Amino acid sequence: MAKQKPNPKSENIPEGAFDRGLIAWHAPHYLRYERGWFWFVAVFAVCGALAAYGYFNDAITMAVVFAILPFVLILEHMKKPAAVLVVISEYGIRFGELRIPYSRMRGFWILHQPPMVDELHLLTDSRLHPELTIQLMGNDAALLRQFLVTQITEFEGKNLGMLDSMVRILKLS
Repeated sequence: MAKQKPNPKSENIPEGAFDRGLIAWHAPHYLRYERGWFWFVAVFAVCGALAAYGYFNDAITMAVVFAILPFVLILEHMKKPAAVLVVISEYGIRFGELRIPYSRMRGFWILHQPPMVDELHLLTDSRLHPELTIQLMGNDAALLRQFLVTQITEFEGKNLGMLDSMVRILKLS
């Protein structure tokens, strides 16, 4: 019988360690913007124009996608983001069911510009979720930073990227 090689990424973390937090709060799973009727009219008009363009240029798949897109956006808008538990523990960070040990994080930065932006950004070594954004929900950003600096690298002076800024302006997420 061959011995199993130890996994170099495995962590020696006690059971339930992510549940015993130093700082904890509830945050929405993702940021959701309130959209007015003008936003929906503009989306329907743009998607209608793109669907017509696709139809008249024999790009039927494009026409179908842009014809369906506004209805998908309406269905998505009706859904509220779930509130998830965020726990900052001595072993790592729990965001809902996701548990990330500090050894799997490359760094963090906090964007604290109330009332518009108040969030924690984590850069991980995950290929699926390389960057995780967590809403602070009024928690003390200075206290959070003071603890996280002792655990992982802080990327100072980072701001919202151009794509993130456009998403916020256009209220796409």
